[in-house]
Amino acid sequence: MNLYEERIRVRYAETGVKGMIKPVSAVNYFQDIMTHHCAQMKVSSYDLLEIGFAWVVIKYHINIIRYPKWDDLITIRTWRYPFKNLYELRQFEIYDENESLLISAKSCWIVINLKSKRPARLSKSLPENMISGLQHPITDDINSIPELNTIDSERIFTTRMHDLDFNTHVNNSVYTIWALETVPEDIITQYRPEEISIQYTGESLYGDRIKSEIQHVKTNPRTEFLHKLTSENTKKEITRLKTVWKRF
Repeated sequence: MNLYEERIRVRYAETGVKGMIKPVSAVNYFQDIMTHHCAQMKVSSYDLLEIGFAWVVIKYHINIIRYPKWDDLITIRTWRYPFKNLYELRQFEIYDENESLLISAKSCWIVINLKSKRPARLSKSLPENMISGLQHPITDDINSIPELNTIDSERIFTTRMHDLDFNTHVNNSVYTIWALETVPEDIITQYRPEEISIQYTGESLYGDRIKSEIQHVKTNPRTEFLHKLTSENTKKEITRLKTVWKRF
C-alpha cells in the first residue's frame, strides 16, 4: 500500500509555548509514520538492519500553515516514490479534524550499506514491487541550502545518550533542536518557523561537541536564518538548515 495514514491526538509532551506543537514534534511525527509505513511493508529500519542496510534521510522541506495544539485530533498521511533506483522521495501531510491542511513536507531518503557506509541502490534492499508500479509521483524539487557568509550567533552542544537512535547515531530530529536553539531570544520567543529546510551531510555520535552557527539573512517581509552545524571533533559540517519565521 503506497498511501498510509494515522490519526492521533497531540500529546502534552509534544507541545510548547501556547500549547502549540514544537517544530521538532513535526519532524518526529514524520519519522514515526515513515517507520510504521515501512514496517507494514517489512522494510523498516529494524528489518533492513538484519540484512546490513539502514534508511537515512538526507533532506527535508517543511511548510507549516498552522501549528496543531494540545489534544487536537490530527491525521498524518504519507506516501513514497522511488527515484531511478537511487533514492526515495516521501511526502507527508498533517490535517485537522475538518481535513484542513496544517503541515506539508517533502523529504528524500537513501539506503546505506552499513558495512561500506555508502549509499546502495534501492533494489539491493527493497522488494521489486516497491520500486515499480507506484502512483502518487513526487517531484524532486527540494532546493539546496547556501553556505553561511557571516556568523551572527553560535552555540556549542554536546550530544547526550538521550539524543541517540537505535543505531547509536544522533537522531535526525535533534539537529533541528540545536539549530533553532541558536536563534536570538527576541525571535524565538515571539516567532515560530513557517518553513524549515534541512540538508543532512554528516553524522554525530555520543559525546561529540557540535557547533551551531546562524546567519540572519533577511528581516522584511519575512525573518529568515541560515544555519550550519559542525562537529568540533571532526571539523566537518553535518547539517545545514534554512528557516523562515512568522510572529505568533
